[in-house]
Amino acid sequence: MVFALDIGTRKIAGLLVGFDEDEKMVVHDVIIKEHEHRAMLDGQIHDVEKVAKVAAFVKRELENRNNIKLDKVAVALAGRFLKTYIGESSITSEEPIEITKDMLTRLELDAVAKATENIEPNMYCVGYSVIRYELDGMWFKKLEGLKGKDIYVKVVATYLPSHVVEAMLSVVKKVGLTITHLTLEPIAAVNITVPEDLRILNIALVDVGAGTSDIAISKDGTIIAYGMVPLAGDEITEAITKKFLLDFQTAEFVKRSLEKQEIIRVKNILDKEKELRREEVLDAISDVVDKITKKVAEEIIELNGDKPQAVMIVGGGAKVPIFATYLAKNLEMDEDVVSLKDSKNLDFIDKTGIVQGSEFITPLGIGYTALHKKGAVFESVNVNGDPIQLIGFKGNYTVWEVLVQYGMDMRKLLGRPGKSIVIEVNDETVVVKGQMPISAQVKINGLEATLRDNVRHGDSIEVGEAIDGEDAKATLYDFVKPIRLKSLETDEVLEYFPRVTLNGFSTTSNVELKDGDVIKYEKIKVKEIREFLSSDLVKIEYSVNNTYKEINAGEVKIFKGEIELSDENTVLPGEELQYALIVNYPKIRELPEMEKISIVININGEQRVLTKDGVLVWVNDQLVSPEYEIKDGDKIRTQIPENQGFIVADILRLFDIDFRRIKSYKLLKNGERTAFTEPLENGDEIIFEFEEIKEQDA
Repeated sequence: MVFALDIGTRKIAGLLVGFDEDEKMVVHDVIIKEHEHRAMLDGQIHDVEKVAKVAAFVKRELENRNNIKLDKVAVALAGRFLKTYIGESSITSEEPIEITKDMLTRLELDAVAKATENIEPNMYCVGYSVIRYELDGMWFKKLEGLKGKDIYVKVVATYLPSHVVEAMLSVVKKVGLTITHLTLEPIAAVNITVPEDLRILNIALVDVGAGTSDIAISKDGTIIAYGMVPLAGDEITEAITKKFLLDFQTAEFVKRSLEKQEIIRVKNILDKEKELRREEVLDAISDVVDKITKKVAEEIIELNGDKPQAVMIVGGGAKVPIFATYLAKNLEMDEDVVSLKDSKNLDFIDKTGIVQGSEFITPLGIGYTALHKKGAVFESVNVNGDPIQLIGFKGNYTVWEVLVQYGMDMRKLLGRPGKSIVIEVNDETVVVKGQMPISAQVKINGLEATLRDNVRHGDSIEVGEAIDGEDAKATLYDFVKPIRLKSLETDEVLEYFPRVTLNGFSTTSNVELKDGDVIKYEKIKVKEIREFLSSDLVKIEYSVNNTYKEINAGEVKIFKGEIELSDENTVLPGEELQYALIVNYPKIRELPEMEKISIVININGEQRVLTKDGVLVWVNDQLVSPEYEIKDGDKIRTQIPENQGFIVADILRLFDIDFRRIKSYKLLKNGERTAFTEPLENGDEIIFEFEEIKEQDA
């Protein structure tokens, strides 16, 4: 059995409801008591004591009539100060990513955080509804498990001021009751009139009370929006008061009589008897009804984005006969799809025989919601040791909802992603993203939990603060990759970093990059890489005529695959090459000090050039040949001989013969016989003929 208490502006209704064996709601008893004074205005409690007095009467009557003790109650908050804010968030990835539950949670909470930035002080977030998911620009009902690059979510977050809740709690506690279920009046009304199987339809529910007209919108299987217009039944009553000079209570009587009576007899404030015709009163209130319904229509269009498929009107304030007609007109909808909902047509069992009319929708909804979500809304939990009074919204709470009501900054729960940096590499824009934050650590009753986990009455929540993601960091070498040089002898890999310009200045240092840096580089010549590798060659030191020399004893060969590269070939950063260090000691003849002398002569009718070293070389005081290989530490001395001329014997170097096999020869210089020791001059003609020893003569 549930005690449902509807504390309205005009009256308080108490219902005892339960389930039958088929789990259909049964109303066992009803007590309705009007306020003796205007202790409530526009749905808000203004006099706690007077409201508590009426609530205590309702409770006592139900206890006495049913011989029970009531200590728990389900109540609803009016939407007079209900405010909603829209929040949006998105994630963009260069490659398609799979959408996980945690990713979606972060995205939704980030959207709520953005909505929360706009709220006024002392407002509690009482929940949110996702009103749109998009993936790569397309609408989806659910995103979890899908893949895409651009993920977008839009939410409606709902807020109430703290004093609304505190006033309700004060009344309930004064009556000696404990709240076991706390919800919002528009939520209660929509739960019983638009069950989940109907929410696939685009329906607007309008709950017209005395002080407010609360609105809920269903679409695509969920409640997508809530709204409120601060105009309702009291404005209609006041219009009757002013037109016919009636006190407020009498005007209320006239308004309630319009549904069934053609002639209404009353006494005005001047104590004069009056007979008011129904049409006369309707004409008097038509302007204010038009004004109210126009505002309601505008709010519905604003919340829904368009006209809904149907409009259900509930609440006592909408019972005047022309209300539905004017609302249909202002929505530009057919009157057949805009109608007053009578509670007697709902799916429940009434054992009292008195539950009928649109004014019973909200109290029935409170009982219905409490029955179906019994014990899901709690009086309080603790957050980091502080007790928090929870506001009912949808029958259960997640950790994040409690933390928002606690007043915790959503950014401290989610953390801030690290800042990205944007750089330019050879005229192409590159974005380096910062690290994602680590969400705040959460525990429920000492056990690890998440922001989406549900909590119960009396639970203790511990929450830390998120760790912000680190800002993006990048170095020059992250974008200008080194050339990998693999030794063919040892398989050792060296890295060669090419020269680049950073913001117009040449550098080879691996500097840390900043946002806006501009990097430029060109292809690298193999000659530069060869010079870099030459430092690994064997170095020898020697002197020539007391002048110090240092050279690499060998050469570097560089390959790309099977192809040997020359100095003028080019490669790009990041390529892989192979190299070999060839040891090769220099020879005396390679020294630049080794001068050459030459003459041109005619040998056996053919013009030939004779060349020979023009100097003598001593190494470590020993005369050496031009083929001597220079060693580390050698002291080399050169000498120009006094006689640098050529002799006839020098021609023998031009012949590939074994002089030991010569049997006889003929040697003429300029037509005359000559000896091998005779000097030679430019232009001399030499005849050198010879006969070798034959095999049989050997």
